[in-house]
Amino acid sequence: MNQKTILTMILFTLFGFGVSSTQVRAEKMFDITTITCKDLLLMEGDQRDSTLVFFHGIMIGRNNITILDSEKITNQTDKVLEMCIAKPASKLISVFEETR
Repeated sequence: MNQKTILTMILFTLFGFGVSSTQVRAEKMFDITTITCKDLLLMEGDQRDSTLVFFHGIMIGRNNITILDSEKITNQTDKVLEMCIAKPASKLISVFEETR
């Protein structure tokens, strides 16, 4: 995934484009801290990309970041995927925290 794609996905996710409130209500609730690297690796295409963008958004919010650095985000995504392949049982949120 290239830097421009990641930045675009983050912006669309942060501003809520493309997801209606009906779609959100139709989904069951779950605790994001239970998502493992294996879960991420088993996701396909858009679902995996959206999950990565969502977790980047969490980290951006937690760290009060107001400037998006697409190169840094791309590098972090690569590190997250590498760590997930190496340790699929790891919690995804923990991997994002380790790679920031």
